[in-house]
Amino acid sequence: MNESESHLDLRQRKTRKLLVDALISLLQQKPFSQLSVTDICQTAMVHRTTFYAHFSDKQELLHYMLHQLEQECIDTCLPQGTITNPREYFLIATERVLDFLSARRTLYKACVDSGASTAAHMLEDYAAQELCQRISQPQFQKTVPHIHPEIAARFYAGAMLSLIRWWLSSDVPVTKELLLQNFSYFLPSYETQREG
Repeated sequence: MNESESHLDLRQRKTRKLLVDALISLLQQKPFSQLSVTDICQTAMVHRTTFYAHFSDKQELLHYMLHQLEQECIDTCLPQGTITNPREYFLIATERVLDFLSARRTLYKACVDSGASTAAHMLEDYAAQELCQRISQPQFQKTVPHIHPEIAARFYAGAMLSLIRWWLSSDVPVTKELLLQNFSYFLPSYETQREG
């Protein structure tokens, strides 16, 4: 549970989950612009007054749902531990994000098709912030002291998520292995640079 959820009791968290699940289900049936709060409440079996006790409108619910997915993606996909090689770190993170979003491909496409493509920019900003924080850690700075953490984080998060957006939205995508192999070609070998 993230910090923004810590003030909610079990009943409130359960209600939010019902509303999120209802929105996810409905997004896969029709565009977001055609959904109403009534549709969401009926699917979730939640009264409208309860909905408005949690969210001001359906847009706020959408942003909440996307934030939950972003947090889950960041928590499960960014490597933890003692990886000090940025190249290895980015390759592992990219493969995990591919797997995470691929498992949610239908929802991802529904969000994009429903005009919720701003979610991609939100995810990119959030991923870049997290990457910047990780790259700023001493073990990375020792390996690549000449790399500016914010620039590197923005560059790699943007490239990685742009590739993933294309891969998930394409009707005939390349294999995951080919995508990762090509992504790896663009990542410098930091050990070689350091020795040279």
